[in-house]
Amino acid sequence: MAVITLTTDYGWRDPDSAGLRGRVYAEMLRTGTVAPVVDLTHSIPSRNLNEAAYILRGAYGDFPTGSVHIVLVDSIHWPQTPLIACSIDGHHFVGLDNGLLAMLRPDVQPSSRIQLDLKNRLDCSTPEALLAAAAAHLLDGGSPSLLGPARSEWVERSVLKPEMRSPQAALVHIQYVDHFGQLVTDADQAWLQRWHVGQSFETNVRGQRVRQWWSTDLPSGSLYFRFNRHGLLEIGMVDGGSDSVNQAARLLGMKPGDALELKLR
Repeated sequence: MAVITLTTDYGWRDPDSAGLRGRVYAEMLRTGTVAPVVDLTHSIPSRNLNEAAYILRGAYGDFPTGSVHIVLVDSIHWPQTPLIACSIDGHHFVGLDNGLLAMLRPDVQPSSRIQLDLKNRLDCSTPEALLAAAAAHLLDGGSPSLLGPARSEWVERSVLKPEMRSPQAALVHIQYVDHFGQLVTDADQAWLQRWHVGQSFETNVRGQRVRQWWSTDLPSGSLYFRFNRHGLLEIGMVDGGSDSVNQAARLLGMKPGDALELKLR
């Protein structure tokens, strides 16, 4: 069964995320559609499109094909920024045309891209209401083409990518700091393999050298490399102590957008 997911920067304390969920349920009752509604996250930092794209990119594939993902981040610019719907990898995404949806899978062309124009829904006066109406339509098997005119282009933003600086050195970027304080880079296994071709590598950040790979034998406080479940290189710390959150990020003084150099050993 397909589901509807919600991803916003509304937070959990304000009424906005609950209101969005309410609008979705109201639309499903109106159309007779029944499906689970999953709060993917409402903890996106305010207006942080990069973090929203990383989280949604990593999560959507675990949901059933045909699911609809409502994304509302940096929505203060509506209605100047139009609402769009797109279909990627068998999933539907609805949100603002602010570059976020284009960042989800820059390696894949959407099978459809529509600008929402629900002229028959005069009762929908907010982006939450409009996206909920579009989501219920898509979940019920409705054609995306009925939601508005097709778009040949959409807003695109630059996405950080790893760089091969020389046969001996590569530059990668931190794109996310996870719940455990691990620094997630933009370098995946395939890209790294093309660069280091099986040779060992290391990095040195603020006098801290990282060259070991995760192992249960590493002592507490050790920094390590590992590949996360999405195949991305990350740096973490073993048993950071009672306050373990953000230990690797705090020790290395790095944040999303920062770059670090990898060197062959």
